[in-house]
Amino acid sequence: MMKLLSTILITLSSLNCMAQNPSDNTMPFVYHGHIYLQTTVNDSMQVNTLFDTGAANIFGIDSVALTQSAWHPQKVGKAKAGGAAGATTVRVIADGTKVQMGTMVQQYEIVPIFKLRDIVDRHVDGIWGIKDITLYPLEINFENQYIKQYTHSKPSTEGFQQLPIKYENHRIMLQAEVQLGGKKIRGWYLMDTGSGASVSFTSKAMTSFGIDKIEGKRYLVDMAQAGIGDKPMETFVEMMSDYIQIGSDTIRHTDIDYVPEGIGAMSDRSYLGIIGNSVWEKFNIIIDAKNQALYLRRHQADEPMGKTYGYGWRNRTDICRGWVVSSMNRSSEAKEAGMEIGDTITAINGRDVRDYTWDEEYSLKKLPRHELDIVTPTGQKKHLTLESKEYW
Repeated sequence: MMKLLSTILITLSSLNCMAQNPSDNTMPFVYHGHIYLQTTVNDSMQVNTLFDTGAANIFGIDSVALTQSAWHPQKVGKAKAGGAAGATTVRVIADGTKVQMGTMVQQYEIVPIFKLRDIVDRHVDGIWGIKDITLYPLEINFENQYIKQYTHSKPSTEGFQQLPIKYENHRIMLQAEVQLGGKKIRGWYLMDTGSGASVSFTSKAMTSFGIDKIEGKRYLVDMAQAGIGDKPMETFVEMMSDYIQIGSDTIRHTDIDYVPEGIGAMSDRSYLGIIGNSVWEKFNIIIDAKNQALYLRRHQADEPMGKTYGYGWRNRTDICRGWVVSSMNRSSEAKEAGMEIGDTITAINGRDVRDYTWDEEYSLKKLPRHELDIVTPTGQKKHLTLESKEYW
């Protein structure tokens, strides 16, 4: 149940510039709840970069990926960073860094060092925001899994619906409406491809619209390190929406969440909440920030959520022998069976988790049964058998 990386802000000014590309740049990506791009740093280091429209104007590197690489920065300073879990001080590389994705080359005077794998998992080495997006239209094609920057041509918008956006402080906001328990919650939402959720409301929106008082089934979900910041544990409340309306498109069978005591990016903001990839993955998207426009075309139909599991993990086989349980529905069978956040899953269905490919790991949520070998933080061993179930 991977939820959100959410927005990141570095309170240290940097001077960035983009090299002109000889042709339009197409960058294939892997999509597993998040968008991952292959990236080359300083012409030598290959990294798996998460593309995050909520991450403003930055390129950041994961602390473990940096430690395990041959990159040895000479100039390292400190800066304040904020996100879904509040604010924290991070180290920043001030050497001047070259970053290349496909034929696109960018230069960054500072590169923050984040503990990204504590938030996502071992598959993320870096994070890339929407740098210089006002220069050229950008297409995010979930159907064929590529990102394309239109440097020398114009994208075809035939069959797309056009929506107005606000592009402010390197962030994209659009108007949308969520109906929840018959109540309409309409306003500006942040487009955030760093989130694996559908819609996550801020604590201010919860109070302003009385979301916590709307009748309906609720689940409390605890999550370790929900984003950048100094809050190590967060509790979300999950509900099922009636629908989500974006322009002329209605998205159904989608749960939402809100944070009763949200801080940082999930507290008092100019947007009601963030819209993440559980919504965006249904569309092909063209962002024209210069002209304050967003184009959407459906490629994926809505489907009922079906059976699922009430827990989630982060693959940390980079630093330990398994996958660390990172989120837990308090009403789940996993909780009742004795699973706890911080437990390490060493095997699923009789197979060592270190032997699973990334695709196989991502597909496990579709299986009807999980037989788990677990080691607790104190070294106690457990064996649990869980069945997927209908939560909604």
